[in-house]
Amino acid sequence: MNTKKPSNQKKIDRLEQKIADNSVDLNAVISDLKKEITEHKATTNKLTISQERMKRLSRQILDVLEADRQTISKELHDSIGASLAAIKFSLEDKEMTRFQNNGRLDESLDQEIAYLMETIKETKRISANLRPTTLDDLGLLATIEWYIRQFKRLYGDIRIDYTNETAERDIPEALKIIIYRIIQEGLTNAEKHSEASAIRLSLKSSENKKAISLSIEDNGRGFEVDKVLSKKDPLSGYGLTAMLERCEIVGGSFHVHSTPNHGTKITVRLPL
Repeated sequence: MNTKKPSNQKKIDRLEQKIADNSVDLNAVISDLKKEITEHKATTNKLTISQERMKRLSRQILDVLEADRQTISKELHDSIGASLAAIKFSLEDKEMTRFQNNGRLDESLDQEIAYLMETIKETKRISANLRPTTLDDLGLLATIEWYIRQFKRLYGDIRIDYTNETAERDIPEALKIIIYRIIQEGLTNAEKHSEASAIRLSLKSSENKKAISLSIEDNGRGFEVDKVLSKKDPLSGYGLTAMLERCEIVGGSFHVHSTPNHGTKITVRLPL
């Protein structure tokens, strides 16, 4: 009996050691599994966030497109539609006169021709606002200068100081229409709502050509930013919501600083 006890103890010791070794291995496996589960959860969360961001961006794109459609629809109705209706009524009136005079019409059609010429000009203006041909033919920088000339011709009482510190080749094609739309909205807002007499427009490359910075600053009457940005309708919110969403679509940032009676400054950063 005495000679067997040490042999059994050794077996027990080896078994305990094996169990201990297996426990270490099992703990390592459990630790690895916990790590994998944590990483999987993190990946799942990132995927969920990414999916939500894609949904939000999709909604923003649709909102921007719908706002553009609303603007076009309003311009076509108020401008082109009204002009064509005036031409129609004038021609109908003269046709009635001609009928009453047995086919003779003593009045000229000069007035209708003038209406048509104005309608053609207005059609070209709306078309240019949608997408200027210079943007494709000459590039963004030439289009900005063209737009500023057009703006000054229409609103000569507003001074525009424009500075550019970037090159056409540094601006990706996808950003050109975004930059143009923001400038267009910014200057239009200043003219319509701010009662400004001067606007400073600046475009430059920054951060070692990793981003494009744009600023539009006016000396107008200003406004309460939170109140305006809280409006759901981009058309009623001075177009700021549309500008913000255009920036977010391309991963950019958009900031507005304004206080009543102290002007407005819009700052945009778009990554390259």
